[in-house]
Amino acid sequence: MGNLSESFDIEDLMSYGDDLISLLNAKNGFEVVSQSFEDLKALRFVCDEDFNQTQRSIQDCKKKLVACKKKTEEAYSDVSRGDDDVELVAEELKDLNAQWTYVDEQRQSIKRKERDDLRAEKMLSMYASVTKVIPDVEDPSKISGYMVDREKKVIEKFQFETNKMTAYETCNSIWSIINKQ
Repeated sequence: MGNLSESFDIEDLMSYGDDLISLLNAKNGFEVVSQSFEDLKALRFVCDEDFNQTQRSIQDCKKKLVACKKKTEEAYSDVSRGDDDVELVAEELKDLNAQWTYVDEQRQSIKRKERDDLRAEKMLSMYASVTKVIPDVEDPSKISGYMVDREKKVIEKFQFETNKMTAYETCNSIWSIINKQ
């Protein structure tokens, strides 16, 4: 910044000085200056109050901004937790679907087995009607059963040990029992 004397013109300074002297010499000049000073103090007080109010408003805004940021972070956290919950529910749903598939396969397997058992039972009934032999399939280590003659109302039990006879001998023995009837 330059020299102060260069900034102001001497004539202007003299004019300001003369105005100040005439103001102070005037009858109510000092009162005007005093009143102006009081007005200046009041204006400064109001400005200070406005400044303080503005500062408080800024602080309140900063607090609200911090609270808003915190809520935003919580919302993002809730969203990520919600994503975790969605993933957990999706995983549980996947497990339940797998269990449902397994149960459904087991149910279908049981139905097939029941159907096969019924078919085997009907075949066995047909064989019994044709051959008049009701096999006993409870013990796989021996061949046993009953010979049934409905006309004579006779039931004859038979049993062959598989470890003592060959398959050929067992088969011939069964045919001989069938032919006997």
